[in-house]
Amino acid sequence: MSTTGIRAYFENTLAREIARMARVQGRSESSIIVEAVRVYLAARSEGALEAAGETQKRQLNRIEARIDRLFADQARIDKAIYCFVRLWLEHNPPLPEDYAESAAASASARLEHFSEYVRRTAAKTAKSQRSTLAALSHEDAE
Repeated sequence: MSTTGIRAYFENTLAREIARMARVQGRSESSIIVEAVRVYLAARSEGALEAAGETQKRQLNRIEARIDRLFADQARIDKAIYCFVRLWLEHNPPLPEDYAESAAASASARLEHFSEYVRRTAAKTAKSQRSTLAALSHEDAE
């Protein structure tokens, strides 16, 4: 393999470190520099960049799966709270028998108000989640 001479200028501290490594390893300073340049170029090769891109894709997929699990968990929590509130509205506080019919109607009305509140909140949350995912997608594209 033929070689070509290239003159390189280093900061004093870097030149001393190269000389020290060459002495310790029993090699020439040129061989240390050649190895460093090879490693540098290999790290920036097309294959290395593709591997880094694949790693980022896997990491993003794991993050997306976590976010999906969080959304599913949040939906289960919302449903549990909804069920609790529905039961609470139906059974608390205990009322005399003659108020049972009006209490049932009142519970239905209060449940409907609560349901509407949950729908509005869920819509806001979904919009927020979509904007968060869009921002993450935008950052990924950059």
